[in-house]
Amino acid sequence: TEYRCSQESVQEEEDEFSEGEDEISDETARYGIVENSCLIRLFQRCEKCGERLDQSLIVKRRVGSAWVINYDCLNLKCNASVAWDSQEKVGKGRSQVYSANHSIGIAAFITGSPSPRVSDWGNLLKIDLPSTRSIRKIVKEIGSVAIERVHEEWQSIVREVAVCAAEGKGGLQVSIDGQYDCPGFTSTNNKNTVIDCETKLALAGVAMHKNMDGIDGVSIRMESEGIRRALGELIDAGIEIKTRVGDQNAMVNKKLREDPKTSHIEALNDWWHVQKPIRKEWWKMVKSNPTLAPIYQKFFNHLYCVHRKYPLPKDRPRALEVVRSFIMHIQGKHVWKKGDGFDIVAKCEHGRLKRLKKGETRQLLKADSKELEMISAMVFAPKFEKAFLSSASLIDTSINECYHSLSLMYAPKRFACPPHYYKLKMRLSMLHYNSLMLDDLLGEREELGNTIISRKGRLVDAIKRKRSMGSHSWRHEIMEESLKVRDELSEVRSLKKIGIPDDDMYDELINWWEEKEKALKESGYDEYEKEGLDFEEFSDEEGENESPE
Repeated sequence: TEYRCSQESVQEEEDEFSEGEDEISDETARYGIVENSCLIRLFQRCEKCGERLDQSLIVKRRVGSAWVINYDCLNLKCNASVAWDSQEKVGKGRSQVYSANHSIGIAAFITGSPSPRVSDWGNLLKIDLPSTRSIRKIVKEIGSVAIERVHEEWQSIVREVAVCAAEGKGGLQVSIDGQYDCPGFTSTNNKNTVIDCETKLALAGVAMHKNMDGIDGVSIRMESEGIRRALGELIDAGIEIKTRVGDQNAMVNKKLREDPKTSHIEALNDWWHVQKPIRKEWWKMVKSNPTLAPIYQKFFNHLYCVHRKYPLPKDRPRALEVVRSFIMHIQGKHVWKKGDGFDIVAKCEHGRLKRLKKGETRQLLKADSKELEMISAMVFAPKFEKAFLSSASLIDTSINECYHSLSLMYAPKRFACPPHYYKLKMRLSMLHYNSLMLDDLLGEREELGNTIISRKGRLVDAIKRKRSMGSHSWRHEIMEESLKVRDELSEVRSLKKIGIPDDDMYDELINWWEEKEKALKESGYDEYEKEGLDFEEFSDEEGENESPE
């Protein structure tokens, strides 16, 4: 739809560029921004005959982001009536729209831009955009279908990659977690994810709403029911799951134990959630007794070191006693007799102690001190023992937290979201996350820099790495699929126009009849055999009764 001057027309004005402008053109770009005053300059003469036009007779009309210009040539020899569109149309029949009007709404949605903010951006820059109502309609009728199709294709690829990576290991090890759109007891929506711990790919995701069946308006039930459905979806797809790690949610564990599909999966606890309660107890002690602050750091360094040193389940009882040996170490005892909770370990496992400087003393606790009694109560508590023995060392739910943090780009908690759109946004966040993880597996993302982050209560600092942007080819796939959906929408409207019903009852009847005929042919069953008659005898009798004619 680019306007081209005729041979007789003369270009009256030339484009001038300032020296500071970037004059590099990108031929792959589809659209360019043109001011209205500059656009009207293209219509000084008739594109058919080159005759100068009467500017007062030119009619401009805006359709969303597109401009439609109509004019009639006054030259009697030409007498042309020209309609010029600034964009091509996509779709068929009544579903035809201008290309940018179709693309802007879907592109805004799949990039996480709220439609009101897109409209505000256009109003601020005085750029013509489709209305908010049109954007929402396109996303609901066309974008949602395209997103579901692309998401289904990507999930099949992701699951195949995860299964191949776990081949010969007896099943997948997955981490499970959920996130509410606001505090649990008042939330409306919830998303639950199952992520493979080896490839870090999101295998399944279920969006829940408090009015769904099985929730009955109780928001806190959404996480347990959603995770049960997500794991059930993977099991129904033929994926074997060996181990699951969660955040010690009692409702989730109970629901999965009672479900026959998921009862066989080994349950492990996320390490961060195991040490969280005991860390809170330490904070209370340090607040009341500041002299315990150095011991606080030593204890948690010791706890994390032992946790990483004994990752195998068979070594966890020994690891528990090594953790408890801290109460001996803090008294200055490095060798002791077995008994009183120490059946495996009888000495400290650390190396040579750091030599003290002159005048420096080690902070020790007396055996009858109140502080030592409080520490002993924590490490010997049955609840801590149970959680520590069932904690996972090599896998955790931190990857789920990373995914949930990324998903807030599409569904921020500060905005209310209907269930239908919340589900679509969850699909987009899964596509975004899996795209980044697949790029990592293929080595297509480079490390651009890193930042050291101090971690409270630990002497070792964490490193946050920044990597290059992902390819996000799924966005282009959604845009291409949306064009196909629009074409299909026009076909559906044509079928409705001639009276074809919306349901698939006719197709089901045809399939049923074809299957019946196929079964009859395979079994050798015949209508004549059904009546107990022989085909040849029946033909002879029929021939005798025929008239000479």
